[in-house]
Amino acid sequence: MKSIFDKYIETSFDGPSQAIFKFRQFEKNYRQYFPLNKASQVLDIGIGRGEMLECMRRWGYQENGIDISPSTVEFCKKLGYRCDTTMDTISWMNDHPCTFDLVTCLDVLEHVPRESIINFISALRGMLTEGGKAIIQVPNLQSPFGYLHHFNDITHVTGFVEHSLAQVLLAAGFQKFEFNGFEEICRPGLKSFVRRHLRTAYWNAIRALRVINTNPNPRILNPVFYAVAFK
Repeated sequence: MKSIFDKYIETSFDGPSQAIFKFRQFEKNYRQYFPLNKASQVLDIGIGRGEMLECMRRWGYQENGIDISPSTVEFCKKLGYRCDTTMDTISWMNDHPCTFDLVTCLDVLEHVPRESIINFISALRGMLTEGGKAIIQVPNLQSPFGYLHHFNDITHVTGFVEHSLAQVLLAAGFQKFEFNGFEEICRPGLKSFVRRHLRTAYWNAIRALRVINTNPNPRILNPVFYAVAFK
């Protein structure tokens, strides 16, 4: 997988430019969790093309980011963001105890081998200041379309539903956390209103089928979901 990660911008994205729609989505889903104090220390793990770093900057914070991919760090540095390459993310996190008030970890945990996940989250928790928060976003394999996100990238090795993500958060030392579906429909207007209502009807049908078949019937059916974990 190293050959993919080394050239992640070239091998894994749909072009060498930021996804503008993510700015609206991050504003809708995540801005509410950021500290009121703009001097708070914030970090993005797995920076990709820097959309979260850009949001941090727009929202008035000093952005910081790390990634194992030299190509993503080079891309983001050319855009002027503060970020660094690390070949060992867990060691990097262990070297920065009680440093950050908020850490975002978006579309990262699914890349981490199963045997390393608890150590990864434990190290993430260790970076947080007392009362700090971690936002962890992953594909949602309990969604009828979560597989499209999970299997879209060959470097994804671990899948999650609400219960399994809760298991590893608890094992890593988090006692308080909440789960939410990642809202992708963020534009105002009639078209978005109709899409949301059609989606609700579809999800209700899925839940009814799962009841009929006595399958697990989790709350969140968005293709992507996230945890907000509190230290």
